[in-house]
Amino acid sequence: MPDPDTTPFAGSSLSEPTETDLAKRELASVLRQLLHSLGRSGATPDEIRAVVERIREGRERLGRTVRAELGAVDGTPFLPGMEDFLDRSPITGQANPLAPPAVLRRDMEARRVTGEVSFGPAFEGAPGIVHGGFVAALLDEALGMATIFSGSTGMTVELVTRYRRHTPVATPLRLEARLVSVEGRRIRTAGELLCGDDVIVEASGLFIAVDSGKFAALAAARAERGEG
Repeated sequence: MPDPDTTPFAGSSLSEPTETDLAKRELASVLRQLLHSLGRSGATPDEIRAVVERIREGRERLGRTVRAELGAVDGTPFLPGMEDFLDRSPITGQANPLAPPAVLRRDMEARRVTGEVSFGPAFEGAPGIVHGGFVAALLDEALGMATIFSGSTGMTVELVTRYRRHTPVATPLRLEARLVSVEGRRIRTAGELLCGDDVIVEASGLFIAVDSGKFAALAAARAERGEG
């Protein structure tokens, strides 16, 4: 099993981001802001279509580039296919416009995961309330990160979320996650999402420990599909 200190999650030892990394994060930030403003935009159809053309032009330009080869960053080994996970994660990825993005960190001494997040308008379900599915995805990420305290990396088998109250949009939130138990390959974790000092969502998860061979197979399958 991979050593917890070398798994590809926030808190891994990384070198300074390259100019390409920074450019991708900048683009993702702008696209994220676009997603947040789109729903209630008062722009005219012509104005919207003008933006569509600019985005389509950018998509064609980026699509002509060859995907860069990825490897270990700053000498830190990663699981196969997870080399760029920090930036591409749909939850924490600064280079992924779909991500809030959340900031998650692992404390190896305290054996817990902590983090912060604020969901923008694009994540709204009911008025002023974050869609529960995105909240569950956030907690899945945090609970999954907590599996590293078992000495292994785990993949989700079961996730139970208990919504004690609604999750507000555009509000600073905190989250915590921890290891609960390990029975063979079965890893259980738990965590909470907090608004101020109030716990608004509780979650528990069951994960199955996997080794690098599983990730290598997934990466190979992705390559066969022509997805990089």
